[in-house]
Amino acid sequence: MEELYQLVYGFIQSAIQLKRLPRHGWIRVGIPLSDVESVADHAYNTAMLSLLLSDLHNALYPEQQLKTEIVMRLAIIHDLPECRYQDFDRQVEILLGKDRYQEFKSQVLTSASTELLSLILNETVKQQWKETFIELQSKESVESKFVSYVDKMELLVQALSYESLGYNSFLFDSFWETSKKHLLLCPFDVINDIIPILEEERANLDK
Repeated sequence: MEELYQLVYGFIQSAIQLKRLPRHGWIRVGIPLSDVESVADHAYNTAMLSLLLSDLHNALYPEQQLKTEIVMRLAIIHDLPECRYQDFDRQVEILLGKDRYQEFKSQVLTSASTELLSLILNETVKQQWKETFIELQSKESVESKFVSYVDKMELLVQALSYESLGYNSFLFDSFWETSKKHLLLCPFDVINDIIPILEEERANLDK
């Protein structure tokens, strides 16, 4: 009973904070709080895209199978440590510089992950989640790389959603620029083939 209580009222109560944590990048460019997505919103959309695109990738490239269960585990909890701090906006990277920012972010993520893991009393489950957190940070597996690219693509989908609501497109230029730069290294065609479609949709909105 103690394990169940700790899991439900400790771990899940921590995770639920993501529903109340806004994505700061959108606030920075002037999106009113009433329209700003939460970190939980972003995590859900990333998980949904990851599931769909992983299935599509496996159907189109059976010789390069992704482990969809692992993809989903990574996607669902990829921003979970943010419940222990605040959403990292790119402005922090600009202020600190890339190297210092990466070091700072790694330290914070490790600390937050350790705090969350302390709420899981079952050692088998705790080890499984610990390995997932490590995989998210190291990005060594093909599944973690896949999720990191879907994460960037989801940012473009959300930016496009705001533009379709009538927000001025110039507000989102920096998001498109940085995300597309990251996606230049993406080796997954199911992701790469979507970017031109998003760009075309954006161009149509600007007409």
